[in-house]
Amino acid sequence: MSTFVRSLLRRGMRLGWRRGVLGGSRAWAVLGGAALLANLAGRALSRHEDTVFREELVPGDVFQVSHRAGP
Repeated sequence: MSTFVRSLLRRGMRLGWRRGVLGGSRAWAVLGGAALLANLAGRALSRHEDTVFREELVPGDVFQVSHRAGP
């Protein structure tokens, strides 16, 4: 999901909370809820993996990648 879309969803959630839940507008509350669901769905369906470790290597550095099976 692009940063532009994420920023629009965050804005929709924020306005939905302020004008909908706190302000009493049902339409804004629905819009905020829809933005929240779209944001959660985008995060759940994202194919990006989180970076666990990152370090700059210089010539001569050695690193080892290993994986241990879970319980």
